[in-house]
Amino acid sequence: MYKLLTHQWKEKIRSSFWQKNIILNIVLGILGLYLILNFIAVSFFADKILLDVFKDCDVIESFTRLLFYYLLFDLIARFFFQQLPTISIQPYLTLPIKKSTLIHYPIIKSVFSFFNLLAILLILPFFIKNIYLTQSFQFSLLWIVTVLSLIAGNNFLNFSLKKYFSRQALISLLFLSFVGLLIYLDIAKIISISEYFSAAIFYLVNTTTFIFVPALFAVISYYWAYTILKNNAYIEDSQKLTIKKSNGFSFLNNYGEIGQLIGVELKMILRNKRPRSLLYISGLFVLYGFMFYKNENLDNYIILSLSGLLLPAMFSTNYGQFLFSWESSFFDSYLTNKISHFNYIKSKHIFFSISSSIGFLLVLPYALISSKIAFINAAFLLYNIGISSIIMMFFCTFNTSYIDLGKSQFMNYQGTGITQFLVILPIIGFPILIYYLHIILGILPFYFYTIAVTGLIGIALNKYFLELIVSRFNYRKYKMAVGFRQK
Repeated sequence: MYKLLTHQWKEKIRSSFWQKNIILNIVLGILGLYLILNFIAVSFFADKILLDVFKDCDVIESFTRLLFYYLLFDLIARFFFQQLPTISIQPYLTLPIKKSTLIHYPIIKSVFSFFNLLAILLILPFFIKNIYLTQSFQFSLLWIVTVLSLIAGNNFLNFSLKKYFSRQALISLLFLSFVGLLIYLDIAKIISISEYFSAAIFYLVNTTTFIFVPALFAVISYYWAYTILKNNAYIEDSQKLTIKKSNGFSFLNNYGEIGQLIGVELKMILRNKRPRSLLYISGLFVLYGFMFYKNENLDNYIILSLSGLLLPAMFSTNYGQFLFSWESSFFDSYLTNKISHFNYIKSKHIFFSISSSIGFLLVLPYALISSKIAFINAAFLLYNIGISSIIMMFFCTFNTSYIDLGKSQFMNYQGTGITQFLVILPIIGFPILIYYLHIILGILPFYFYTIAVTGLIGIALNKYFLELIVSRFNYRKYKMAVGFRQK
């Protein structure tokens, strides 16, 4: 087992991804360090934060109550974002290694996941400062063992949830609805579930007889995950399932070559893990509208602009940054087959426009807060279709990094380069420039009308812009193909 884990560590540090862009590695390292320090700071000062929010509260009890919410959000985040390392055992299947060892390996490997690191950073500083240094050794030991057992149980339980829920969208929605219902019942104080949770933790900690219960939860979760992996550890079975399951978009064939290319794009998204998880993540980001569309922000042009630009186009923008890289594993087929490059580029523009329009419809209910939200989002929808899509497609002709579609989106920077950062500057910078020009000219009330007109101009000149991108694509396509072949 130790050798398997060391192999995985060597695979990570020797990956060609970390050797391609030193500047990007430095930026990611700084961002990671910044995130870690923020989590440590929040945990260390949690007692002061809790006393400010909940006056004269018992800090340990309040923190334990908040763990109820943390464990629920942790379980949801793991379900959508945590990549299960089951595929990593395939190279060892032909070697003289016990099958049980290979099945234990991905489960044990998941212990070193990013989510568990965050849990430790959020809990350990608070534990040392407010429990270990103020409470008895027995209380401190039993409290940390109980909490870590629950986190470990969440980690192992994720294997089971992925197996039974991930392939059924309806079940996943019911699961999220159930978690949301629990949170609502607690916040509305219909049933104080967090209080019962905190009381149960303190009962277990103060009654050593039942301290085995949290540990038993972790053990059962581990055994369940092991059983699931053992029953599904045959490559040929997963291949048969993949072949049988297909998504048909035959109606798109009625729209000629462009419709067929859009159908291929849709199948690629729905059949592969990374673009599919990006689709789920983008759907969750729609809920950020509750944070942006507050009464105090309804007259803030900057906030309304950013929310109108980004929220409806969350998926199309994130997906569009890797527009050609998504097809890196089969990009050569587009070059060797008799496919019109203009139709190829136009199909991507149409796909971008459709996904942005669907995003607009998803955030349309926010217009119930204020009717101006619908108008602003419509103006930026035109801007995204006419301007943002063209800018993004042009920058994507510089993409040369391979993307493995089978990997998860979360904490996955494969294919990321300086292009993905540069493309954001003109997309966001252009509306900001228009905004300040309207302030200088004293015509700020006409700002959103100008955004809409700019988008309409881009749509009117669509064919001309697409021809320029096709020309650029023809110039760059062989360099892109060479880069995509370097896995």
